[in-house]
This record gives sequence, C-alpha cells and structure tokens, in this order.
Amino acid sequence: MTEPKYQIRALSTDSTVTVYQAYAPEIGLPAAREGRFPAVWKRDRMTWIIKQR
Repeated sequence: MTEPKYQIRALSTDSTVTVYQAYAPEIGLPAAREGRFPAVWKRDRMTWIIKQR
C-alpha cells in the first residue's frame, strides 16, 4: 500500500483538535527560533480544519 501524497494528522477530544503542521525549513526554522512566522509565510495559504459532531 502506498502512502497518500497529502495527509492530515490530528488528535481530537470532545473539546479540542490538535493538528500537526509541517513547514519548509525556510518557514519552520525561523518560526521556531523567533516565535513568529517569517515574511515568506502567507496567511492566505492556511488550511482550516473543522471538527464536526
């Protein structure tokens, strides 16, 4: 079985959803180091995850 190209990895409870997001090194490393996203990160590229009951 081959792994799908895209995956959503998350954990959920009745009150929370935790989604794990991977970023390219030019985004992830500065974000982890400085506590904020660098200028190359674009808000309009975000994916919204909605937990339905």
